[in-house]
Amino acid sequence: MYDARRKICLLEPIVMFLAYSRYRLCEDPIEKFDPKICNQHLQECLTGVLCCYEELGDLESYRERSIRELERRCFIESLYQVFNLGSPESLTRALTLPDYVRRDATFKLCFGICLAFQQGNLYRVLMGLPQLPHILCAVAATKLQAIRRSLLQIFTHAYNNKQLTVPVPYLLRLLLFDGPQGLQDQCRHYNISLTADRKAVHFNKTDFNHNAEILKPQEERFVESKLKRIYIPEVLLLKKFN
Repeated sequence: MYDARRKICLLEPIVMFLAYSRYRLCEDPIEKFDPKICNQHLQECLTGVLCCYEELGDLESYRERSIRELERRCFIESLYQVFNLGSPESLTRALTLPDYVRRDATFKLCFGICLAFQQGNLYRVLMGLPQLPHILCAVAATKLQAIRRSLLQIFTHAYNNKQLTVPVPYLLRLLLFDGPQGLQDQCRHYNISLTADRKAVHFNKTDFNHNAEILKPQEERFVESKLKRIYIPEVLLLKKFN
């Protein structure tokens, strides 16, 4: 029977591998990669390792654990927050964590993003995502299409006026698009109109296609720029955090 410390050593790399796979394979067809199964396994492994942290915390004092162990927990707790974006349970958990986790800079950023999401402040969420380190940023990017849809839907109400348009450059920055093609694809999918010169978007709440499914997650340039600067095996083994 494995004790909590041994389980943590097994589960942490599995969590990191599944988290990376969830992003890296997000564009693959369902016959090659099933995101629902990956999500289920990732959630189960996250829950397992978090339980081990709590068990170990009851057995050992803060001083008995190495700095590396504490850093790994902070990172996994941050991952749990981002992966469960929108979950009241994850926010509740965050409030009960030890002080050293809640004071961690990465964890505070993740918690701030999740709290902003819960409050409906999608602007703050979108501005926070590119600030996250590598794998956390990648996992957050798998939520991005749903966030984009929500914000576009909000804009159909906020700018529901025949005389109002929203400049494309502003939307590209806000929605974290690499270029106009991504925004055009979203507009086409949700039946949102572009002006004739394609320099602005005209929102109309009655035209928005509420029945359209959320677009699949995709690789994002701001994530790729982070991942290309790291050595993946080091990150998956939690030897590098930023």
